[in-house]
Amino acid sequence: MEAKTLKRKWAQISLFLSRSGWWLFLGAGVFFREWLEGDFGLPAFEIGMLGLGIELLGIVLWHGMSRCPHCGKRGEGRSWVYRKMYCSRCGHVLPFDDGPLSEAETPPDQRQRFRLKRSRARLISVLGLAGLAFVVGSALAVHLMMPSFRTEDELWAVMETIWAVRDICVYVGLAGMALWGIAWILTRRWLRCPGCGQGLAVLWQGRGQICWCGRCGAAQVFEDELEYEKT
Repeated sequence: MEAKTLKRKWAQISLFLSRSGWWLFLGAGVFFREWLEGDFGLPAFEIGMLGLGIELLGIVLWHGMSRCPHCGKRGEGRSWVYRKMYCSRCGHVLPFDDGPLSEAETPPDQRQRFRLKRSRARLISVLGLAGLAFVVGSALAVHLMMPSFRTEDELWAVMETIWAVRDICVYVGLAGMALWGIAWILTRRWLRCPGCGQGLAVLWQGRGQICWCGRCGAAQVFEDELEYEKT
C-alpha cells in the first residue's frame, strides 16, 4: 500500500513552484516592468516568461509524480496539507502518505448525482482561451513589435511608436487578465458542486463520462447526458 500512496512533498513542491512562478510573471511582466527595466536594466519580459515557465513546471511536476492507484489518472488531489479528496475519474479516495492508510467511502452507485449545463462550460472555456491568447499575444507583441534604436536621435524618432505599442499591449494584456477573472468567477458560480459547494466540474468532460467531485465524491454530469435522472 505504501508504494501506491501519493507523496505530499511533491504536491507542496508543485504548489510552491506554480504560485511563485505566477507571482513572478505578474510582478515582472505587469506591475514592476518599468521599475525593473528603468532602474535596474533587467529584462522584464524574459523574467516574466521565466515565471510563466516555472508555473507550468509545477503543474507538469505534479502530473508526473502523482497517479491515482485505482484508475491511473494523473494530476489529481494537489493540496498543501492532507484532506480527504476523490479522484475525478474513478471516484475513489486518493491515498496520501500523510493520511490514514484506508478511508471509508460510499459506493459510487449510492452517491448523489447532479447535472450541470454544458453551454456554460463551453462559454467559460472560450473566455479562458481568449484571455490566454490576449495575455501571451500582448507579451510577444511587446518583444517583437517594439522598434529598436542605437542612438538618441533614433530613439526620439521612434518614441511615439514605442509608446503606442506599449499602451496597446498593456491594454490587451489587461483585457486578457480580465477575461481570466470573469472565467474564474463564472466557474465558481456555475460549475461548483451543488452538493458541497467546493469541488469544481471538469470543463472538458466528454459525453458519457462522469466527473466525481474531488471534495465530496458526488457525481457530476452535464444536462445532455440522458443516463441519469436530475437530482
